[in-house]
Amino acid sequence: MRCKILQDFKGSQDGRFAENFTAGSEADLSEYLMANADPSWFEPAEDRQADLLENKAIITTPKATPKKK
Repeated sequence: MRCKILQDFKGSQDGRFAENFTAGSEADLSEYLMANADPSWFEPAEDRQADLLENKAIITTPKATPKKK
């Protein structure tokens, strides 16, 4: 989940390797980290779905190619 980091802390996304999170930045936090970190260290980031393009398929009809005589 995309979260805004409120306080500098060092945490592990997977329980093995630690990384630094800096206050004022945004990061994707794993469920594992969110369950084990102090909730006052981060908050959910604003929903940016409106800013993202949706994954839409574009269907086109191929142009007819001239037949060779």
